[in-house]
Amino acid sequence: MRQIGQFIALARLTAFEAVRQPICLLLTTTCVLLIAVFPVLNMHTFGEDGKLARDSGLALHFVFGMFVAGYAACSSISKEMRSGTASAVLSKPVSRELFFLAKFAGVAGVVLIFSACATITTLISERIAEKFYTTGGLYGWIQDKQTAFLLIAAPFVAYLIAAFCNYRTRKPFGSMAIGLLLMLLLLVMLISSFFTVEGNVSSFDPFLQWRIVSASILITMALIVLAAIALTISTRFGTVPTLVFCSVVFLLGLMSDFFFGRIASSNGMAAVLYRVLPNWQHFWMSDALSGGGTIPWIYVCHAGLYAVIYLSGILCLGMVSFRYADMK
Repeated sequence: MRQIGQFIALARLTAFEAVRQPICLLLTTTCVLLIAVFPVLNMHTFGEDGKLARDSGLALHFVFGMFVAGYAACSSISKEMRSGTASAVLSKPVSRELFFLAKFAGVAGVVLIFSACATITTLISERIAEKFYTTGGLYGWIQDKQTAFLLIAAPFVAYLIAAFCNYRTRKPFGSMAIGLLLMLLLLVMLISSFFTVEGNVSSFDPFLQWRIVSASILITMALIVLAAIALTISTRFGTVPTLVFCSVVFLLGLMSDFFFGRIASSNGMAAVLYRVLPNWQHFWMSDALSGGGTIPWIYVCHAGLYAVIYLSGILCLGMVSFRYADMK
């Protein structure tokens, strides 16, 4: 029970320290605003209403999430090792394995908060996108401008409330702003459910493409795996080398089918790289949503099993690396 309490305390502290960093707040806010603004500026549909808004939201979720996961992992391990904070904690009856796993749990919590914001924004953004309606008394190209205004205003309102609370109560601005942003995004989704796309009051109808959620869950799995990779690397290197290495792994993992998968049967080195590198294509399934398609939940479960197995191996390597790491 003592170890469980230590684990929860360290994980909670790691998550709070990460979300208080300005870079996490800026990355989350920028991602939300870009996803929100895209359907307003979109001038083409490319054969399917809402496709560009949906695919762009998922892509921004993946790319910005990579930097959030990488930076949160680096700030939770490498900086504490250099500053001596890790040594102070480990001087207590806390094992290195528990410390490492608690740090990972805290970073995973930050990734989940970011992914929740990106997923909700993508759902609302797809609703906002201009579409051609021929049912429900609607005819023609219509854009939900009222919801677009609320969605774009949400980050600014969150900042204003957080700044006011910080001035009056001295509570941390960063963590409060992210929490308020998530709550306001949920509020926008709720309010928009009582209005039609034309802005008229109606009965409760979210009018959201819930099939996007499965694609966002897959991306969240990939970001948690990437966070584990960053955390493992940060036990030996600083922030910049870790982020560079994670970017390389991200790019190679996206192209592993093209570079290594085609020749894996005839080339031993390619076969090893194809199996060692995480294949991010398993988690990027936006094309499956085209034409009204859905991602089967059985596939989500299989991808989750792949993520768990890969995650277990990476965390084992990370614990071994952290066990023999030098502390200042």
